[in-house]
Amino acid sequence: MALVVIAYLLTTERGTRTTTFKLEEKLFVIDSATVDKFEIDRNGKKVVLQKTGGKWNLTSPVNYSAMDKFVNDAIYTIKNYKIASKVSDNPSNKDKFGFNDTNATRVAIYQGGVLAGQFVIGSAGPGNAQAYLKKTDGNEILLAEDFIWSYVVKTDLDEWRDKLIISIPKGSVKSIEFVSKDDKFTVTADSLGKFFLGKDSVSGALDGVLNLLQNYNTQFFKDTVLAGAGNPDYLVRIEHSKVTELKFYKYVDTETVKRYLLQITGTLQIFEMDENYVKQIFKTRKNFWVRVNSSFILEYFTLACLFCLKSIVLSKINII
Repeated sequence: MALVVIAYLLTTERGTRTTTFKLEEKLFVIDSATVDKFEIDRNGKKVVLQKTGGKWNLTSPVNYSAMDKFVNDAIYTIKNYKIASKVSDNPSNKDKFGFNDTNATRVAIYQGGVLAGQFVIGSAGPGNAQAYLKKTDGNEILLAEDFIWSYVVKTDLDEWRDKLIISIPKGSVKSIEFVSKDDKFTVTADSLGKFFLGKDSVSGALDGVLNLLQNYNTQFFKDTVLAGAGNPDYLVRIEHSKVTELKFYKYVDTETVKRYLLQITGTLQIFEMDENYVKQIFKTRKNFWVRVNSSFILEYFTLACLFCLKSIVLSKINII
């Protein structure tokens, strides 16, 4: 491990003299390729991330897929930071640098299932990509450079989660059924992949829904169970390589706020979103009819304009 030698002035009763101490470049060294577990404990709330089969997952306080990029960014920061200086070894200064019980973040890194090292993160530092660190034991507070505080310290559990909840290839969709308390209908693809509602072509109107299904993200997560919820307010049933159902249950309904819980086939996790987000993927029969009628009107208007233009041209020719 590289060492940095720092000289400083020490004032005593005998006068001012110069002394030196050795400052380690890092608290411990990790190999990012073998890191397979990552624990973060902040304000009494512990988050555990574990790598299984090449994929990062939250294993505590919930079991859910983590966003690989976010975890890898945190590991990259822990691997590549450098200690720039020691700022204090006075225990009374711990609050000043963010090491009180509310703000301090304890981190433990495992490699091959074995603890590789642990340390404590205080506040972000005064400069760009700086943070205050200390060992789990001892009072030395250190200033680290190339340490992006927000990559490691998350104030919300959801910041670690993968928000992608559905990914259905556009070309694999055979039909989509829309069910509400007032209506029920199905749009179906023909052999060429064009979608119809009855005899009406609705491919253009459905295109936005198909694009969303390829990359559908949630707004929020709800760690609850929908037991005995009954029939949903809205249901979207997609037939592709299998059948996937999206069930939307309204649970907040005021003049200003309307929110829904979403339950998806084969997924225990419950998701939360506002009404506008729901309406992006749930369509009514009227949504398709308006689009079809608008297309018909536009086509009729275009033909009428062409006919008028043709009549004007012919009349000019006759005059000549």
